[in-house]
Amino acid sequence: MRVPRPLPTKIHSLALTALLFGTPIAGAQRVESNVDVGGMALRYADTLNTGAGVVNAHGLVDWGRTVTDASGTFSQFTSGGWSTQGALSGSYFSAPVRRVSLEVGGFAGGSVHHDGTRTGEALANLRLHNPRGWGELFAGGGIGRTSFGDGPENIIVGEAGVSTRARSIDATVVVSPIAVDSLRYADSQLSLSWSRGNFDFQTFLGFRVGDQLTNLGATARTWGSVNAVAWIKRHVAVVLAGGAYPIDPTQGFPGGRFLSASIRLASGNAREVESPPPSELPVISASVEAPVIEKFTWRRSGAHQVTLRVSAPRASSVEVNGDFTGWTPVRLTGSSDGWWSVTLPLDPGKYQMNLRFDGGKWIVPPGLLSMSDEFGGAVGLLVVE
Repeated sequence: MRVPRPLPTKIHSLALTALLFGTPIAGAQRVESNVDVGGMALRYADTLNTGAGVVNAHGLVDWGRTVTDASGTFSQFTSGGWSTQGALSGSYFSAPVRRVSLEVGGFAGGSVHHDGTRTGEALANLRLHNPRGWGELFAGGGIGRTSFGDGPENIIVGEAGVSTRARSIDATVVVSPIAVDSLRYADSQLSLSWSRGNFDFQTFLGFRVGDQLTNLGATARTWGSVNAVAWIKRHVAVVLAGGAYPIDPTQGFPGGRFLSASIRLASGNAREVESPPPSELPVISASVEAPVIEKFTWRRSGAHQVTLRVSAPRASSVEVNGDFTGWTPVRLTGSSDGWWSVTLPLDPGKYQMNLRFDGGKWIVPPGLLSMSDEFGGAVGLLVVE
């Protein structure tokens, strides 16, 4: 489970939208993008109230070991004025060694406001990931520069956290000590996300200790927010959000409280919106549906390589997980005939592995002997000769 830190950058929302929705990304295994158009009621610095019309664009491109993420926001305030801000980040994940993989990342960001003020931030970071049967441990740090107000300042960021999945809820806890020149503080945040039917939910709870930028106002040390997404069609959703957010000492943004509502237009959403059967017709039990993964095979591609192939014509994505990947999910590449494949370094021996499609439950590949792993889950025994 990857937990990148969101970052700001100078990207105009409309230009980003054209890029994400109009340009195919060659070789990418997963491309997701969305545009939210709506309004917001905002109270910031504990004293100022305003509303805003907001356009927000976001995109993600995943090549397997390399991931890029970009976002941009344009806000037109009812009290007058406008602002743009955004985020651009990228990460490369190394092959796991003894169940530990290295993430090398970087991001840059900033904002531009109608009165001519600007902010900027650039960071480079390293992060170690240690996947476990119940989730993942991760830790890292980064260094960079930020610019706002009185001029450029140095930033040092640390990070340690844990993520897990319990039933249908994904949970992540992160502790981040941060130094901005002479300013020292640490943020702790819990995030929870889950889906139910055609609805997605996400909530954040945070707490800060250490120094504050009191001249920015809104000095509360706790915050929280809730975000709800209701899919009315496969590519259209209604988004409601509300809560509080803290001061951002790295860019000089004041804290505040907000309520927002928007319409989301999305591509890359693999979910089919559920529709109830007509009320006047009886519900008839359908026959057992054919399995999404129809066939699994492997073959040697060299003295120390094996190509895994999966026939899954109805899948949008297929991942393999095993002791030969350090229990880090690896995406397979799909083809037009419904076959998915990946070539991995694998010596002769016995290995434990499983598969999943569309981010669902891990299953034993057809044709392999099913057995229990050390955490009580089901894995398949792959014998490479």
